[in-house]
Amino acid sequence: MFLAPFVLAVLVAAQPGSPGRDDAGPAVPPDSAVLRTLPSPPLVESPSEVCAAESDYLAGFDALVRGEDAQAVASLERVVAACPQHPYAPELMRLARARRTPGGKLAQETLSRPVVLMSAEDTSRGARASLTIVQTMHGITQGILLCTIAGCDDSRAYVAGALLGGGVGAAAALLLTPNGLTPGQAAAINSGTVWGFGYGLASISSFDLDGDNALASVMVGGLGFTGLGILVAEFANPTAGQVSLTNSGGLWAGVVAGLLMATQDNDETRVFFAVEQGVVGAGLITFALLSRNLDVSRGRMLLIDSGGILGGLTGLSALFLLLGDDADSDVYLVGAAAGAVAGLAATTFLTRNFDVPDAPAVSIVPTTMGRHGGLGLAMLGRF
Repeated sequence: MFLAPFVLAVLVAAQPGSPGRDDAGPAVPPDSAVLRTLPSPPLVESPSEVCAAESDYLAGFDALVRGEDAQAVASLERVVAACPQHPYAPELMRLARARRTPGGKLAQETLSRPVVLMSAEDTSRGARASLTIVQTMHGITQGILLCTIAGCDDSRAYVAGALLGGGVGAAAALLLTPNGLTPGQAAAINSGTVWGFGYGLASISSFDLDGDNALASVMVGGLGFTGLGILVAEFANPTAGQVSLTNSGGLWAGVVAGLLMATQDNDETRVFFAVEQGVVGAGLITFALLSRNLDVSRGRMLLIDSGGILGGLTGLSALFLLLGDDADSDVYLVGAAAGAVAGLAATTFLTRNFDVPDAPAVSIVPTTMGRHGGLGLAMLGRF
């Protein structure tokens, strides 16, 4: 009788109970009334609280993008006052305030400076003035040549012809460029005039012209190549550096060819000038096409031309010092040609960084830095 209650208690304890719970699980079912009576834990801000001043935030952001820093600061201050925990408004407000400081304004001015490329020339008064001067001289020359062909026998007629031609040349240069022109365009037209007179003079010998035909050749050469220069300036719009490269190519091709041809025992003047005209023309065309893919300045081309002159003189002087007066003259001509080519090549290599843009404008200014308003130095510039 005394064992019966004990056995009964053991059997009841051995019955399978409810499944075990881990420590993280709820002690009661989720829909229990007990849970509904417990207080809710603190939650993270709801999206409605974050976006309570969203319209002001968007207005401040747009003003900051447009560069209206004062308006951006005012809008973002309202956002921070309404929602201090906004994830972006405080940082954007500090940025807008920093841009209103003297250092920030200096940074914006530095970064807004345009990058000037040699391939983008603007019109200039100097270019128009140079065109007027050269074309005035062109007109004077044409007037004198025309008067000579017409058989003027009075000096006053020559003066009148020169005055009339110079006036026409100056008027054409000024009236045909009312909107101005770039230095490259002026250089193309003026170069065409000079090369035209050169070809006209060379044609006198290559075609064995005399009398009025010789004078007409010079006149036609000047007018024709000037027209060609106008077409190049209008449709190709070259830079001054590209025109200089083209001129140097034709010039040095003619110089080297002339030095080498002078070594030949040939008195045929017509052949010499005919070959020279062909070589110069080939040099002009070749370097004109090459200049379209190069961004070269007029200053660099002047240095390269100086290198060619110095190289030719060095080659000639070195041979003279080594050989003296006993050497054949052909040796000196070849040495001068080789020296000129070597000088051009060396100067081209040495000036390869001549047209590299200048170092960026950098400024160091005191400024407020960091989240807590610490003082420091800021380096501003374009890199």
